[in-house]
Amino acid sequence: MLVAGARYEGKNEHGDEIPALWEKEFFPRLGELGPVRPGVFYGVSRGLPGAAPGVFEYLAAVEVRSLDNLPPGMEGWEIPGGTYAVLPAEGVAGIRPVMDDFYHRWLGDSPYRLSANMTMIEEYPETFPDDPTIYLLFSVERR
Repeated sequence: MLVAGARYEGKNEHGDEIPALWEKEFFPRLGELGPVRPGVFYGVSRGLPGAAPGVFEYLAAVEVRSLDNLPPGMEGWEIPGGTYAVLPAEGVAGIRPVMDDFYHRWLGDSPYRLSANMTMIEEYPETFPDDPTIYLLFSVERR
C-alpha cells in the first residue's frame, strides 16, 4: 500500500504533537494529494534506526496511487506487505492501552514477534468518528 501525508519525528512527549500534525499540517493540505481512497485515514508509526531511544517517525496519511510528484512538504511511504496483528481500539484515547496490551501481553502469549520493519498502523475507517472504533495493525512474523 502507498500512503502520503504529513510527517512527524520525535517522541510525542507532550501528547499533543501528533494531534497537531493532523489538524495543522495534514487536513488543511489533504486536497493537494489528488485522488485518494475516500474516508479512510492512516497514522503510520515506525522506528528510526540509530535514533535516540523513544524517537520514531509518524505519517498522518491517506492511501494514494503513486508517490510521484507529491506536494512540497508532504512525504510518501510504501507500507510493506506481510502479516499484521489487528486489534480494535475505542477512539483515540484507546490507542495507548491497546498498544501497551499488545507489547506487554499479546506478543508474549502468541507465536509471533515484531517484524524487522516494526511498522504500526492506525486505521481510521470511513465510519470514524460516528463509530469510534480504530484498528491498530502491528507488523509481526512467526517466531
